[in-house]
Amino acid sequence: MELTLNDTQYRISKLNVFEQLKVARKLLPLFAEMATDYEAIQDSLESAAQAMLPKMADVISQMSEEDCNAIIHPCLGVVSREHMKGWVPVFAHGALAFDDIELMTMLRLVAQVVADSLGNFLQELPAVVMQQHQTD
Repeated sequence: MELTLNDTQYRISKLNVFEQLKVARKLLPLFAEMATDYEAIQDSLESAAQAMLPKMADVISQMSEEDCNAIIHPCLGVVSREHMKGWVPVFAHGALAFDDIELMTMLRLVAQVVADSLGNFLQELPAVVMQQHQTD
C-alpha cells in the first residue's frame, strides 16, 4: 500500500505473521479497552474516535518503553519512503533514516501498518470481547 503524508510518498508492507502476533500481544490491552466501548459507540465513527482517545492515551501512557518499542520498531521496519527515484526503509538498526519525520507522521505510519497488518484481527476482536463480557 502507498500513501502520501506531508507531500512525501510512503510504501507500507504487511508485518509477517510472527511480527503481527508480537505487536497484537502488546496492543491487546488497548484493543480490549476499545472493544468494551465498541457496541455503545459504533453508530458514529467520529464519536467512536473521540470516545476512545482518552482510553488509548491512558493505556499507551502506562506502557513501558520496551513495549512501545516492540510496537513501533517492527511497524516502522515495513515502511519505505520514496527518495531519489527509489525506495528507502524509514527505520533500520534502531534509528529513523530521515530527520524530517515528525512524531505525528511516525504515529500515523505505525497506525497504518497496524490497520493493514492486523485488520482482520481487529474486525473480529469486538465480537469476541463482547461475547466474553456477556458471559462474565
